[in-house]
This record gives sequence, structure tokens and C-alpha cells, in this order.
Amino acid sequence: MSATQHPLEVEAVIFDLDGVLTRTADLHASAWKESFDAFLLEWSESHSVPFRPFDAVRDYLSYVDGLPRAEGVRRFLESRGIASDADEAAVARISEHKTRRFRERLQRDGVEVFPDTVALVEGLRALGVRIGLVTSSRHGREILETTGTEPLFDAVIDGSDIQTAGLRGKPAPDAFTRCAELLDVAPVHAAVFEDAVAGVAAARNGNFGLVVGVDRGGNRKALLEAGADTIVAGAGELDARALDQAFRDCREGAAWRVEQEGLDPLREPAMESLFAVGNGYMGVRGAPDILLPGSQGDLMVAGIYDRKHAERPYSEHEFLNIGGDSLHAELVSAPFPFRLNLTADDKEIDAANPLSFRRTLELRTATLHTDARFGLGERNVLALRSMRCASADDHHLLMQEVELRFEHEVAELHVDASLDDPYLTKDHPHLVALPVAAVPGIQLQRYATQDSGYEICIASRTTLVGSGEDRCDWVLPAVAREPLLFRRYVVVYTSRDGIHDPGAAALTHLARLQWVGFDAALERHHERWDRLWKSADVRIEGGYAAEQALRFNSYHLHSTAARDPHVSIGARALSGRAYEGHIFWDVEVFMLPFYIHTDPPAARNALQYRLHTLDGARARALAGGHRGASFAWESTVTGEDVTPRVIRLKSSGREIPIFTGAQQIHVTADVAYGVCRYWEGTGDDAFMRDAGVEILCETARYWVTRCVDGPLQRHIRGVVGPDEYHHSVDDNAYTNWMVRYNLEQARRAAAWLEREYPDAWHALVERIALHPGEPADWTHVAETLYCPTPGANGVIEQFAGFFDLEDYPLPAEERLQAPVHRLFDWDRINRLKLIKQADVLMLPFLFPERFSDEVLAANYNYYEPLTDHGSSLSPAVHAALAARLGLSTAARRYWRQSLWLDLSNVMTNSALGVHPACMGGTWQALVYGFLGVTVGDGGPVVSADAPNRLPAGWRSVRTNVRWRGRDYLLEVER
Repeated sequence: MSATQHPLEVEAVIFDLDGVLTRTADLHASAWKESFDAFLLEWSESHSVPFRPFDAVRDYLSYVDGLPRAEGVRRFLESRGIASDADEAAVARISEHKTRRFRERLQRDGVEVFPDTVALVEGLRALGVRIGLVTSSRHGREILETTGTEPLFDAVIDGSDIQTAGLRGKPAPDAFTRCAELLDVAPVHAAVFEDAVAGVAAARNGNFGLVVGVDRGGNRKALLEAGADTIVAGAGELDARALDQAFRDCREGAAWRVEQEGLDPLREPAMESLFAVGNGYMGVRGAPDILLPGSQGDLMVAGIYDRKHAERPYSEHEFLNIGGDSLHAELVSAPFPFRLNLTADDKEIDAANPLSFRRTLELRTATLHTDARFGLGERNVLALRSMRCASADDHHLLMQEVELRFEHEVAELHVDASLDDPYLTKDHPHLVALPVAAVPGIQLQRYATQDSGYEICIASRTTLVGSGEDRCDWVLPAVAREPLLFRRYVVVYTSRDGIHDPGAAALTHLARLQWVGFDAALERHHERWDRLWKSADVRIEGGYAAEQALRFNSYHLHSTAARDPHVSIGARALSGRAYEGHIFWDVEVFMLPFYIHTDPPAARNALQYRLHTLDGARARALAGGHRGASFAWESTVTGEDVTPRVIRLKSSGREIPIFTGAQQIHVTADVAYGVCRYWEGTGDDAFMRDAGVEILCETARYWVTRCVDGPLQRHIRGVVGPDEYHHSVDDNAYTNWMVRYNLEQARRAAAWLEREYPDAWHALVERIALHPGEPADWTHVAETLYCPTPGANGVIEQFAGFFDLEDYPLPAEERLQAPVHRLFDWDRINRLKLIKQADVLMLPFLFPERFSDEVLAANYNYYEPLTDHGSSLSPAVHAALAARLGLSTAARRYWRQSLWLDLSNVMTNSALGVHPACMGGTWQALVYGFLGVTVGDGGPVVSADAPNRLPAGWRSVRTNVRWRGRDYLLEVER
């Protein structure tokens, strides 16, 4: 049975020595006992204290097993409170004594080898799996040689190697990751067998694909808590096939989680964005429960805006928006609702320097979990475990659970779960605190926005489970190793919710929530997400990392999906402050297809927002001297244009003009495109009757007056296309094509409404004063509008005169960078053949059926080398088109850039929020690009060429696509 015939998913397996391959633990434990007892006896006599011997079971497993020798000595002596007397000479003396005793016992008694482990190793080797061994023991190679097992291993790291190479000892992952390097395998593709808690933690910290805990007696719970994925009593419980299945199952489970190990203050702002929780009504950044200095633990409620504060950044930390007087210009941040302050024996916990820290976003259940340990002097440790979520079942509800446990000694614990923010004025300058009446057991906070006049009310109840009390402040003695479990409900209401008194609504809602129903409320949240995943999940066999990233993207898209038809989705969702919460074309072009095919009600709400801001779009068109409706490039809740006209650079004070607000008018046609895509994908005639046709008619009216007559055709002058590096251009191909589509679809929709719903049509005609001849005008303008077509070489000119611009050799290092430096030189950039993002290429992306592969190839080959991808929207478009063209290397490169944009912080700006439009574009690149999905009479189907388009290593893809009320399972196998 060859490895070629029966390949395994696991590429390498690394074994611990003691307790996994050999029974040397007893030898080590007894040698340690002799060595420690000799030291302890001497120490007790010199200090006149009773002699307490080393426990060869409890002390060995707790402090020594699996650790480098010197570290084990120090940890044990610290546990006895004699660390100050354990100088380096004493540590060395105990270690040398242990070495002598172990070698004596090894020569005298020999070593037992576990035959089940040897059988597993041999079975894995027969199937081509690489085998490694890692041990903290300096006798590792000596034991392998003694037992004759050395030939079984392709790579060995023992205690001597660890010391020589300067590797950190377990629970640091260094030895395991070094062994993986020697085996030429990534840790995520390898499994580890370990029997020591420190070893299991090391493998988990090293991000290994499967960590098997070997429990040969009484250590199961500790191994699981350290991070073991599965527990066996011996390696014989798993043969090669069973191990591989466990590895696959574990990888699949890991693809439902996003984990961060360790706390890095420099990376923390980006982590707070990635680990945000939300439910469309509100979002909370993923700051730690105990806030760090500088944390942005913001609570953001959809639709709550206020006047711009000039000191806050715009899209990047370097950019300050100094223009505009709108009362609804900037999304408001409110105080962190999961705030926790902890004090032990009157000492405040140092949250910035934990002994260990792990944050885990459970994507399947949409819950954020934190595991942290904080040192309390030399003798005690406080362990914290927490869970939080924004309920998908009750959009006004946040839930939190916190378990606290002292590991070694009793201590007095002070838990402050107050919502009070001592830095309210500095961190949340939009808010003014309002007076509140005291309510027993409940904390209520009321705030008013300074200029827009919204009220935000946050009510909280916290209980210690089993106490029968609700308090936000607890002082109590905590028994060592006995956990204390706290639970918190937080309810949020605002004056936008259509209620007279949001504070009273919050208190009433909170009063209905009983602690006995906490688990049931959490389960309802899980059930809601389970239903979402049944529609939105993508399964990729052989592509676990891509599967995980796609789920991460889907999580954020669903977390921010608007549940209120009067609001839409900001450029950074509800996870950060960038772009001030403004709504762009991103929603209709990049996010909407995802919602149409996975969550149609969310898509409908996003388009209803455009209906509710139609008056603002009408006012904008009128202000420009036009009829109809012109949607703002950046808008909030009113539809007015809140795009900055000038950006000030924070470092230099230099002011940069911004042309997009006045000239990036294609957003109006993009909204129309979204309306038509939604109607096509859902068959929602009621929406079209009540909202969609009106939007199409009003936008068509705008284009009739925005186009200008030329000698032969009509033109659109003075615009900015999707590219954004070139302003005041004429006949931008993307804009003109979209305008023509808008006009054509408006005429079609008007005829449909008049035919199918004559009463609704007549009501619309009267409401917007539509002249009988206007629909014919739309057709005429569409037919006479100049739309650039492919030239002799098949290339469409991006705008009039683009081909005559200066050439710009684009260095590779300038690609995929936030375009800060481009703005410094905006006037020169306007004269170069340099593109920020897909512009012409947006047309075959949105209308693939209208462009042959030859024309697509000509335009891709021309424009791709000119594009620096300064926008996060660009890589997904290029990935989709490259996949269609069979350019597998380019497709995979752009796909990965788009897929991992936030998880890898590719553009170094995720600190200000995640990029939901990029996430939506990534989904489209998969479905329309790699899978080549089109819609026929029988519903959505994948391209016959899809198996050849899949990225290398993918064996199959399965996902659901909803089309007109039905779910279609799409499957592709290589």
C-alpha cells in the first residue's frame, strides 16, 4: 500500500519522547525526586523549617515534566517559595545531580518502549509521512540509541539541541517549529503527540494542525485545558488512517475559528477590528475585557452620527477631514460595554503584561472567547476566561460571561463591571453624559450626541452565578482553584428606534431578561447563526485556510448587515472609525451580491436605505442644476453628500483637494445596478413596485440632464471613475456604460410597472410628476450616449485621452499600498498611466456575458500592469478575471491578497476597521470567477471549466446560492 495510492492529509507527525515513545517518566521523576530531596533537606535544615519532600507525581507533572531542565528547577523552587535562595549555582547543582542519577538508572534499568507508538510510526512512514521527535531531555539521542529507535525519525530535537540553538523551552513552540522546519513542513500540516501540559501548550502555540494529548494516567483535564485537540490513553488508539481522519476533523474545526496567541500592543488596534462582534444594529470592537491603555473598545450603533470632529482620522491615521458642516457626518463611538476592572489584594491587574493571552473568534457561533493568565507577584496567578456576543436573536442585547480563578493561593478579589468611562470626553467626544436615576442592581448610562441630538441608552446587569444578586461591583474572597462565574446582560436603545424614551425601553427590556434564561438566550443566538451558515458557508476540501478566511469574511458581512431599512453598511462596517461610517458604492457593487444569494432580507434593507435617502439625492441633483436624483458619493442617514472636499495631512498640515464627492457620480448608476441585480436574483416584485422603479426612474432623470450634447453623440464630462487617480475626465468608460445600463433598465422597469401594476404606476407618475414622454427620452439618451468600445487591439480606453498620458513604470514594491503618498503628488498622478484600482476591468466583472475572452484578455493584459491596487476593492476583481482567463498564478495571487487582506493586515490599515467590500468582492471572485457561475433556465450553474480554475491543492468546493427563493447546491470537484 503506497503513499501515492493512499495519500494522507497529514504530512508529518512529531512525537514527544517521555511518556509517548518511551516509559522514561518514572526514571525522570525518581531522579528528580532524589535531586530535589537532597536540596530540600539541606535547605530545611539551614532555615529551621520542616522538610517537605518532592512529590514524584504531583510536583513532577505540575512543575517539571516537559520543561527544559533549568526552567523546571526554577518553577518547582518558586512553588515552594524559595526562589530567592535558588541562585544559578543551586539550579546547576540540582540539574547535574539529576543527570547523574538518571544515567545511572538508565544503565541499570533500561527503558521500556511503547510498542503501540512504534507501530503507529511505522504505519505512518509506510504511507510517506515524515516523522520527527522533540524532547526537552538532554538524554534524548542517548535514549533513542539505547532503544534502537533512532532510525524511525527523520528529525530529532532534544534538550542539548534546544540549549545549543538558544531555543525557548516549552510552552514556547520553538522546538516543535524547528523540528517542522527540518521536516520541511508547515506546522499547520503536521500533528504532535505530547503527554506533558507544557508540551501540549507548545504545540498549540505553534499552530500545529492536530495536537494529540497522551494521558497514561490522570492528566486528561489538564491536557485539554492546555489545548489538546483529542486525548488518547496510548498511541495504539490511532492507526495511520484514524490519525489522518482526526487531523482532517481538527483542521475542519480550526477552519471555524480565528485565534490570536499573545498580546502585542503594536498589533492590538488591528486585532480589535478583527475580533469585533456585531448584529447589524450595533457592533463592538474586540478589545480585551480589561481595556489596555489606548484601546478603542468602541460601541457603535448603526445610524447614530454626529458632526465631524476634526482631530479624528478619516480613512487613514494620516488623513484628517476638515470640511463639512453636516450634523450627521461621522459615526459615533460610545463607551466599551464589556468593560471589566480587576483588583487582587488591592493590586490592580496589569492587563498589558499577561503571562499568557489567547483570543478566539468562534465563527460558527459568532462568539468571542478570551483566555488569559495574569501574574500576581511570585506566588499567585489569576486566570480569566470570557465569552461575549452581540445577539443575532435580540438585536438590542449584548451578553458576556467571565470566569475568574486563582491558581495557587486565596486572594481578595475586586470585580468592577461598571460601564463608567473615565475618558469619555477624550475617547468619545461626540457624547455628553445625561443624568440618570439610580436603579437597584442595574446600571444605566444615558448619552446625547452634541449636535445631531440622538440619545443613546445603555443598561447593564451583572451577577455572580449562584449569588442571587445583581451588582456591578463585587469584593469577595476567592478560594484557590475554585472558579467564580460572572454573567452580564447589556441592553442598548437609541432615540432612532422609534420610541419616546430609550432609557425606559432599555430598563424594561433588561428587566425581562432572567438569569435562568441566559443559556437559552445564547442558544437562540447560535441557532440564528446556524441558519445563516446553512446559506452562506463555503466548504473547500484541501483548502482549510481559504475556508477559514471565507468564513471570517462571511462572519463580518453578516455581523454588519443592516437590520434597519433606514441605514446601510459603512465602508468599515461597525468595526472601526475609518471613513467616518460613510456609505459608498461599495454596498451595491461589492457587498450586495453576497447578500442577495445568502441573506436576501439584508440585501433588501440595504436598497431600502437608498429609497429612504432619495430626497437627499434629489436635493443633491437639484443643487447641481439637474433633475431627478443623484446619490452622494459618501452619505449617512440623510442622503446628503458628506464627502470631504479637502484632506489635511496630519504630519505636515498640508491640504489635499478631494474630487470624488463632486465628480464620482457613477455611484448613482451603481445604485441602479444594485436594484436590478436584486430584482433579478430574488424576483421580489413587491420591492420593485414600492421602491425599485422609483429609484430607477429618478436616477434616469438625472442622467438625461447630466449628459451633454456633442456633434454626433451625448457625453458625460468632468468625472472621476473608479480609478480615482484621475479627475475631471470626460467619457469615463465605466461611468458611461453604467449610465446606459441605468437608462435601459429604467425604461424596462417603468414598462413592467405600468403593465403589471397600473395603479402603482399611476401613483408613481403623480408622486414624482413624471412626464409621459420621459421614458422614451431615457431610451433615446441610452442609444446616443457615447460608450467607449474596444479598439483595433481590443482595448477600451479608460477615458478620453487616457492613451496619451505619460507612461509610468510601476515598481512591484508600490503595489497594494494605501495611497497616502499618491495624494501628496495628486496633480502629477493625474497625468500618468497609473491606476489605483480596476476601472475598465469593472465592466467585464459586472457584465461578463457582454465581453468575449479575447476582449477581456486584451484589457486585462493592458490595464493590469498599470494598476497599483491602492484600493482594497481591486485584487478581487483581478482575481475573478484572471481565473476566467485561465491565468492561474495571477488569479491565486490576487485571490490570496483579497482573501487575507484583513487577517494579514495586508494594507496595514485594519486598525481603523475591517474591509467588508473587499470581503464581498472576494466572495464574488470565488463564485463568479473560479466557479464561473452563470444563471440559466434551471437556476445557477457552474462553468464546465471550473475544475481547472480551482487553486492548486483544492480538491472540491461546495456552497449554496439562493436564487429566487430557492437554495441551489453548487459543487465542483477537481
